[in-house]
Amino acid sequence: MKKLNRLILYVLTISLGGLVIGIDTGIIASVLSQKGFQAYMFPQGTKNVTSLVGAIVSMGAAGGAIGSLISGFFLEKLGRRKTLWISTFFTIVGATLQTAANGVALVIVGRTIAGIALGMLRPTIPVYISEIAPASQRARLMGIFGLLIAGGYVCAGWIGYACSFASGQVTWRLALAMQIPAAAVLMGLILFVPESPRWLAQRERYEDMDRCMRRIYSEEDEDFFIRSGVEIRTQIQLEAIRRTTKTLGHALIELFNSKNIKRTAVAIIVLQVGCISGALAVQQYQSILYASLGYTGQKALLITACYSFMGILGQFINILVISDKWPRVRTMWVGCLSLGVALSLLMAISRFYGNGLNPSGSQAGVAFIFIYSALYAMFFNSTLHTIPPEYFPAHLRGYGLSVGDFFQGVSNIWLSQVTPYAFNAIRWKYYSVFIASVILLAVFFKLFLKETNQMTLERTAGLFGDETVYKSSIDKEAHIQYGVAEQIEIGNHATNKKNFTPILDS
Repeated sequence: MKKLNRLILYVLTISLGGLVIGIDTGIIASVLSQKGFQAYMFPQGTKNVTSLVGAIVSMGAAGGAIGSLISGFFLEKLGRRKTLWISTFFTIVGATLQTAANGVALVIVGRTIAGIALGMLRPTIPVYISEIAPASQRARLMGIFGLLIAGGYVCAGWIGYACSFASGQVTWRLALAMQIPAAAVLMGLILFVPESPRWLAQRERYEDMDRCMRRIYSEEDEDFFIRSGVEIRTQIQLEAIRRTTKTLGHALIELFNSKNIKRTAVAIIVLQVGCISGALAVQQYQSILYASLGYTGQKALLITACYSFMGILGQFINILVISDKWPRVRTMWVGCLSLGVALSLLMAISRFYGNGLNPSGSQAGVAFIFIYSALYAMFFNSTLHTIPPEYFPAHLRGYGLSVGDFFQGVSNIWLSQVTPYAFNAIRWKYYSVFIASVILLAVFFKLFLKETNQMTLERTAGLFGDETVYKSSIDKEAHIQYGVAEQIEIGNHATNKKNFTPILDS
């Protein structure tokens, strides 16, 4: 692990965006349940309170969908680092407006701007990390991102609980202001992180690419830089022969053409797990769930704060036991079935003990909400961000992630609107929607998900019939700088050429 020290430092810095995402997304659950916020924003006699609460949540999701869709343009035109900086800056703008809000309208505007910024962050960070991580460590390093997302939810939960002891407007203004510090730190530190070498290669900035690679992998030998540099350059050149991507419109056409529609569809469905598994609904509307079990006020806020630790626990298990050890396919379908079991038990408990009159039943309900959170983090918190970048070639990676996250944002919008009404109308029966969804997802992933564990980004393209470079087993020892025998795999045919040797991971 010594040779990964600088790389880990860079990944930690990039992953601070996960802390920003976790705090900004998680804080709204605490704020909405604060009595001070409710009294200020919804004074006695206010009509359509449920609709206004839904608007606050769903407009953040709408902003997220917009931000995700435009992120591909920024990622490809400005690069990974600048896009990360710009999106982080606008999270601060959105948080400032929320903190200073004098009514629901300004809260909604602030949530929308922050949502756009978070929508840009969500695809940017996985693309950035995947492009600098070695194949053998990609899922584990992405786990740092997942860990900081979970850490953000922990911070949000305890910030909300601590602020509940204040009085008046401080209870919610201080909580919303706490979205700013992590973003400010990230804005400063990202200036010291090198750009993605793969993006630089796309721009034919090969000297900059080599310089960034030497910063990121400072402990590697010269052979590594020669071989991995040529592999990246050659694969991108192979892809450039057929690429048509010049604008966002061209990218959308290419993503959904007959050659790429399968990889795009699978990436979209992978990212849908965060929505249709019920994870977002549980996170954003915990106060409703706990109220249905008889817990309200500060007790509900304390449970919310404790709940957030389950994400940390689950992500640690993922990093230690699952990441880069389990196949991606197994992780996804086993995870879906595990969530299905947890949701089924939670639905049964809500059915029989949902009136809050049985303390043991209520405690069991809270326990299964906690177990659900740990299982989600263990199987999906970082895996959902690891797989989609592996599915796309370099010139479509940013656009592909932006489209996948856009559809996730669209799902967030309608779920944010429907969930409070559904819990009020059909209560425990609403869980059956998520149970059916995760069972169908488990079948889909078992049948259609392609295995990418331990494969370099240059090699995964071959799973979808793209032309790829690959390592020759007979020339491992023979390397003269930029003069080792190369093989280019084109369909079922291979031709030997000169001037490159492919291999990124050692």
